[in-house]
Amino acid sequence: MSDPTTAEGTHVLGLQARLPVPSATAFHALTDPPSLREWLADEADVDLDAGHFEFWGRRVPQGERGRHRLVTAEPDHLLAFTWTLDGIETEVRIELAPAGEHTALALRQYRMPTLDELMAPQGRRDGRHSMHTFWGLALVELAEHLAGRAPTLRADFDPDRSREIRAELDIAAPPERVFASLVEPAQVERWFGWAPEIDPRLGGRISFGLDGEISEFEPGEMLVYADGAGAVVRWELAGSGGGTHLTFVQSGFGADELDSAAQHEAGWLAGLAELRRMHELGADWTPVSTDLPEERE
Repeated sequence: MSDPTTAEGTHVLGLQARLPVPSATAFHALTDPPSLREWLADEADVDLDAGHFEFWGRRVPQGERGRHRLVTAEPDHLLAFTWTLDGIETEVRIELAPAGEHTALALRQYRMPTLDELMAPQGRRDGRHSMHTFWGLALVELAEHLAGRAPTLRADFDPDRSREIRAELDIAAPPERVFASLVEPAQVERWFGWAPEIDPRLGGRISFGLDGEISEFEPGEMLVYADGAGAVVRWELAGSGGGTHLTFVQSGFGADELDSAAQHEAGWLAGLAELRRMHELGADWTPVSTDLPEERE
């Protein structure tokens, strides 16, 4: 990999996660093609002895085959590979360490955009600019896979993807409880990562995925809000066997915003996965991933 202090993109993306299995099991899930197809990508081809590691498909940012090169693999401890995005060779390092009966995972990706670059991207947003949402979703899916729980949701990074974000999932909690976790800022902060501004009433102001006004509000059933510029977020809840069938839709992306839609989709889906886990795991729930402390020289 080129010197990250002289190449474009000097930020390091860092995430940490706690996985519910020993390190050997976690390493297997990171390097076994059938497992990778379950939690990470549509396709995967791995031969560590031959120095080969790659994954590709619609679920992967800029998902053409041939963008990866294995750097090193230390069984049960370390996997490092390069990933060319936006024409820049980034490097991903995933370290595993025993944590009792669990595994502490630390993921770092080098040559990432800075916060200022993320907030004001130049050009496409489906490559390096999408890594923070892509890995957030991937780590939730990895934890669910290792825990034997059904996969939650899959993002679509393909260039011909829909201009709409749409997700449906079942949550083993009644609609009233799920709805409360969509409109009470302190609850939203638990699964979404930060507390939005919400005035929970018809016509109330809201800043939750977009800044707008609530146009439909039916406690336990419906929450809809729009920003006045064409973007709309819609939450629909229906009782189902003591649980909730939740439908989420965000619309209003322009024809030139498909990569932005993909980036936002991964972020929403990671949040929805945590929303489901929060309700179903109860007191045992903690978010799968959090930011790593920044590296200091």
